[in-house]
Amino acid sequence: MNWKIKIPGNFSLRKLLYNKRFTIPFSLITAFALWLIIMINQNPERERTFTDIPVNINLENTFAAENKMEIIGDISEQRFTVTINGPSYVVSALKPTDFYVYASAAAINAPGEYQLEVSGAKNTAVSDYEIVSISPSTVNVNFDYIDTKEFTVKAKAEGASAVEGLVAETAVVSGTESDTITIKGPRTVMNKITTVVAYAAVNNALSESTSYDAEIQLYDENDERIDISNLTLSETAVKVTVPISKKKTVSVVADFSSLPSGFSKSSIAYSVNHSEVTVIGTPEAIDKITQVTLSPIDITSVSTSANSFDVSAKLPEGVRLLDSIEHFTVSIDTSGYAEKIFTVSVIKPVGLSSGLKAKVTDDVIRNVKICGPRSVISKLKDGSLYAVADLSDKAEGEHTVLVTIKSDSYNNIWQVGSYSTTVKIQ
Repeated sequence: MNWKIKIPGNFSLRKLLYNKRFTIPFSLITAFALWLIIMINQNPERERTFTDIPVNINLENTFAAENKMEIIGDISEQRFTVTINGPSYVVSALKPTDFYVYASAAAINAPGEYQLEVSGAKNTAVSDYEIVSISPSTVNVNFDYIDTKEFTVKAKAEGASAVEGLVAETAVVSGTESDTITIKGPRTVMNKITTVVAYAAVNNALSESTSYDAEIQLYDENDERIDISNLTLSETAVKVTVPISKKKTVSVVADFSSLPSGFSKSSIAYSVNHSEVTVIGTPEAIDKITQVTLSPIDITSVSTSANSFDVSAKLPEGVRLLDSIEHFTVSIDTSGYAEKIFTVSVIKPVGLSSGLKAKVTDDVIRNVKICGPRSVISKLKDGSLYAVADLSDKAEGEHTVLVTIKSDSYNNIWQVGSYSTTVKIQ
């Protein structure tokens, strides 16, 4: 077969050689080809050193990963020097990302510190070079189980005090939903934690409650501080609040409820086992307190045979007892009183809704104990008493309701205990 090259009739080699659009690219290509030939023939191989190379450790499918062990600390701080050897033109074009340094964790079977051999591998398709050396030849790695625990945070406000007349109370943790914190980290460190503290340096005399940014600090059983660099804390931005309070000593007063109309609280003689107490709280609340009133005693529970009661204090918000008193004992002087059993045969329904009628099924209430001044009880008769049944919330049907024993003749007597009757509403 005959091949013929057809040259245009107007082609001129002389014109082509003087054409810059041809000669400049041609010159560059020719120069590069000559340089490449020289480099290959004159300097066929060379070494090149790369520094500051990180190490890779893959835990996938290892004993460490299956048993939830992790690498403790930052191994990226350990850097390596890698020496590469190969053709000059290949080595010159290499970048640090074209290869990597790694260590195998296949032999790790327990927590502890290990010295693992490091190796090098190629990251690209270019393979006509070799990794000559890696320095250092090992990497130090610490493996441990990872635990998660919850701790209560204690507040510490160093140097906190109050101005004269006020009290600096124990600092509390604030700025979070609770005073607990979750910490995650290596078991060897977690097992050392005994105390978690939110620390704030106050060093000041305060006139009002104040909050400060706090630092979380961990301590072991010897009060030695624990490094938290390898731990993960659920809370880091916490505050410490120093409550500034005021205290005052005031008298204790008993209170009574369900008193008959002719019987005033001031006429009841009593004593309290703690006649005075010291209260503490916000300055605004303490300034308003003149006495501590106890929870009311229902007069229907008082009789000559039952005259001592344990009750608690009623305190406004922000105020508490400085003394550790769980309850107060109120002893009522009943020496001027008497009690007697009566039968009540008059029962008066009240509060019945319009259109309804009530019929008392039990028309007599027996064994009703009445207490009052001795002079009144001696004159009191069954006929002087009646019972009131409040039906204001009752609908049609039969109901058992509590009654209140009253007297139109004497307004300074009261029933002891509770009594009921049965009412049918139609």
